[in-house]
Amino acid sequence: MWIILIIYLFILSIYLSIKIGFKNYKINIKELIKRDKTSLFLTLGTKIGVGSLIGTISSILIGGFSSVIWIIIFSILSTSIIYFESYFGNKYSYNGRGGPYFIFKIGLNNKILSIISLLLTIIIYCYLFQMIQFNTMSYILINTLNISKILIVILSIFILLITTSLSYKNILNIMNRIVPYMCIIFIVICSYIIINNIMFIDLSIFIKDIISIKSILIGLIIGVKRSIFMNEILIGTTSVGAASDKNDINISTKYQILCVFFISIIVTLLITCLLIIYIKQGYIINDDYNLLISNMFNIFLGKFGIYFLSIIYLLFGFTTVLSGYYIGISSLEYINNKTIILFKMLFIVSCVLGIIYSSNIIWKYTDILIFIMIIINSYSIIKLVMKDDWK
Repeated sequence: MWIILIIYLFILSIYLSIKIGFKNYKINIKELIKRDKTSLFLTLGTKIGVGSLIGTISSILIGGFSSVIWIIIFSILSTSIIYFESYFGNKYSYNGRGGPYFIFKIGLNNKILSIISLLLTIIIYCYLFQMIQFNTMSYILINTLNISKILIVILSIFILLITTSLSYKNILNIMNRIVPYMCIIFIVICSYIIINNIMFIDLSIFIKDIISIKSILIGLIIGVKRSIFMNEILIGTTSVGAASDKNDINISTKYQILCVFFISIIVTLLITCLLIIYIKQGYIINDDYNLLISNMFNIFLGKFGIYFLSIIYLLFGFTTVLSGYYIGISSLEYINNKTIILFKMLFIVSCVLGIIYSSNIIWKYTDILIFIMIIINSYSIIKLVMKDDWK
């Protein structure tokens, strides 16, 4: 299933890149510095969750270091898809709110697919993704800080009650204040570890692995799949983020592409360097990826590393929860206000269930639904591009 999807997305990415004359590769940072960054921080908040860290580690251990190369290559290539997602998300927004629902309803006048895409967005991102976030965060708190699961459930419910009382404007304001500092602190600490252990950066480990048959065959599939999840390609969060942009549509698309470069290149390379240092120092690699990344930061920074990782997980998780709630209410309020009450209740329940149930069970259903969501959303992009609705 995923092999077919990967081939399809490769072809789609190349086709869309040619269609826009490779405009998706041209980013002028100076042009973006003084612009409103609301959409940038909202999108970063949705995509830079705990999966960005653990997902990179698991990809390397399963598919080898070549998976890192494919994460970067496919992320750069697929910015053409991100370009059109953000373009149509911004164009067919309504009062700063948008997403697949609005693209289908306003752009294509397809009421059936608009409802289906909305339901899939809510189920996948607002419920299943949040369950995974809470599952990972609770694991870290239980195994590193020895906090009981009951206490985590109580604290989570308290935080979720506060979150679900916020308006979409409050959420955007919080994201604008938290996300930039969160990203800067993460880069600074990881860079500090790498500089202090620069003598252990052994590229021969990387090179030997990427030329192995296992890494070549498996790395491509694992790396591209990780890129899809990491950048949430055609899942709907890109178009939602672009819709909140107060700048012109050209700047909106560039901010969304900038998010891809940051998450897929900077974050991925930082985590990869940390893993190479860890391996070179001779520490044991285990299959528990949560425990592995905890051990890494504990060895590099001692107790401070554990506290730092816990705080980063909580911040990454919290911004993802905020964005998940924002995505739900920003669309539902235009359908029926009564549905928002039900959405809030299910949102809280799903997050709490994420603490209780295994993430393997959650991922089993998430994989299938994401596959369906990508096909449906790619249909809207292709349809609008063929109508020349972007020129």
